[in-house]
Amino acid sequence: MSFLDVDFSDTFEPKAVPPGEYNLRVLRAEIKTSKNTGGDYLNLQMEIVNEPEADDIYHIMMLPTSNDDIKKANKRKLALLAFFKAFGVDATSGMNVDILEGQTGWAILDIEDDPEFGQRNRVKKFVTGA
Repeated sequence: MSFLDVDFSDTFEPKAVPPGEYNLRVLRAEIKTSKNTGGDYLNLQMEIVNEPEADDIYHIMMLPTSNDDIKKANKRKLALLAFFKAFGVDATSGMNVDILEGQTGWAILDIEDDPEFGQRNRVKKFVTGA
């Protein structure tokens, strides 16, 4: 017979932080393909540095495709460049996204009400420092 001996007195529900500028760390970065459009996107899971009770941040950035017009492709590239600059990553073409894991950078966060998950933080804009 085994016994479960776990102290739950310090347990908390992860929460959203107030809107503002925060230092983030990339926990996971991967390229995925949209089931809706067939286009590829960079899928990020990040944590807020020094905010252990904060919920993780999930952020998606679509990659440019050959079907994009000039404006759409440029907008997608600018979003990626802002992320790379904020996290001090060389935006070399053909980069392996695994190098993003563990990188830290800055972003302005906002709060959104998600019908499935409740209040969550979302990236409003990546910035180059506090």
